[in-house]
Amino acid sequence: MSRRRRRALARGLAVAAAAAAGFAAPDAHAGPQLTLTLTHEPAPRHLRMRPRAAAVAPAAPTRPAMAMPAAPPQLHELDAADRDELAGLRDVLAPVSFSLTIGYQVDGARPSGRPSLDAPVQEGRDYNALRSYGFGELFLSTRGVAIDSLSLYFALRFDAAQPSAGPASADRVAPPIATWFERNTFEVRTGWAEVKDFLPRRLGLRKLRLRAGNQYVYGPWVLHLDGALLAYDGDVVTASVYAGGRHPDYTTDLADERYAVAGASLRVDLRQLASLPIAITGESLALTGAVAGLPDSTHHQLEVDWQPRRDFTVRAQLRALDGKLANERVQFRARYREVTNVVFDVMRRFDTDWRWDPSLIASDDPTSARRYLDLGPVVPQLIASLRGGTLIAENVDLLARTSIAADLSRSDAQKSSFSAAYVELGGALEVRLRRTVAVGVSVLARQTNRSDLPGGPITDVALVPQPLPASAATGERSFTEIGARVRMSLGARRLSALLELYGRRTRYAQDYVDPADPIDPRDVRGGGRVSIDAWIGKRLRLFAAYDVSTAIEALPEITSYKSLRLTMSGVY
Repeated sequence: MSRRRRRALARGLAVAAAAAAGFAAPDAHAGPQLTLTLTHEPAPRHLRMRPRAAAVAPAAPTRPAMAMPAAPPQLHELDAADRDELAGLRDVLAPVSFSLTIGYQVDGARPSGRPSLDAPVQEGRDYNALRSYGFGELFLSTRGVAIDSLSLYFALRFDAAQPSAGPASADRVAPPIATWFERNTFEVRTGWAEVKDFLPRRLGLRKLRLRAGNQYVYGPWVLHLDGALLAYDGDVVTASVYAGGRHPDYTTDLADERYAVAGASLRVDLRQLASLPIAITGESLALTGAVAGLPDSTHHQLEVDWQPRRDFTVRAQLRALDGKLANERVQFRARYREVTNVVFDVMRRFDTDWRWDPSLIASDDPTSARRYLDLGPVVPQLIASLRGGTLIAENVDLLARTSIAADLSRSDAQKSSFSAAYVELGGALEVRLRRTVAVGVSVLARQTNRSDLPGGPITDVALVPQPLPASAATGERSFTEIGARVRMSLGARRLSALLELYGRRTRYAQDYVDPADPIDPRDVRGGGRVSIDAWIGKRLRLFAAYDVSTAIEALPEITSYKSLRLTMSGVY
């Protein structure tokens, strides 16, 4: 390339560079006017370029760690102003908590002026026109006081009764059920101490607990025990053993009839062990009355609980007395859409079963009365019941129930009035008119199949001994009950009032006939109750109830039954 052409090319490049920098193009005849100025500092000499490396995948963006929610404070740590309506309940997790209730009750009646069967009724001899007594209950519990693993619980009751004005009798007769309203008493209903985690932790028995004292044990029978219980509450296996003496519950006049008790229970939950919706429970109970000269008995119970779905449960139970099958029971429970529940229950009772509880077992002499309950012989019986409840339109509660009982004893066997066949039908309905007012009604009817006397009713003849009718021919033949209630509530643990009315019509079997004084075998009675439940703050509760009943046709000599009950409870 010639020198002239190289100069022309250099001039063109200079013009293009100047145009790109935003400068105006110089005159073609003027020669180059460009001036080069360095605006950037030269790079330091100590920097070197990094060698090329393999490409690395960018790190995934890390999500910010979620803050764990703080544990809710314990109930006893909250201020009273921050608690809800149910916060006044006794907090079992508090180190010390107690509840005290004191009350006073007055019962009254008056003579109607009509004589009884043998002589006019006299106040003070046959009955007290006015009876009053005071009572109180104290519940106290501690947790972790003095010893971290120690818990205490006490339930006490005391009664202050007015002494009877009648003449004292030298013959002591056992009362029907209880004597707490006839004299001053102080009773420790329940009082026990329990320790947990008392063994070395290397043994792996942290769920073992020991409870000693006056307590209730749930086995083949709800047993009141004075003794000790050792239990293990695991996720798969739950086991317990207990021993002691039976605590008298029905009356203190027969407290010498005590039994020595020993028992055990074992429950295995296969849901946790083998993913099967089945739980199996076995229980055993032995009563020994050798000290008081009472018969011994041994009771075993097996229960299988099958729950294939959350809303469906089947429970089967067998109970044996002294090695013989005494009771069978099957129960089906189902729920539909959280508001409808159905329960179907079938129980079969054999003649080897107890009469009332494990201490009243079958006797060789069916006519002998055991203690103060004359229940007669045990008769094989089948009882089936079906009950269901549902909620309609969020403010209507509906309940229905029906049951049937069949006497399974042989036709030539001795019948009992307590095991007669019957059919029962009942139901209840409650409608919430407003948020604070609800109105409900209920009805219950039963038809009982009683035996007829071969020669008809017995004609009453004066001064002539006459035989007693058979047990199966005595008692009610049918009854119908109707009830109504109005309930007002301003909220839980605030103020509520209740008005209840009821009526009952009973038709009895006519076993005796007196030509001179015919008696209607029907009995109609009614009554009502008014109660008010008020809370002052979250700790103090006031309760008052007044009951009144109409005259009872079976007892025409006494009328105007009424009762007033006042209680005050404090919770801490």
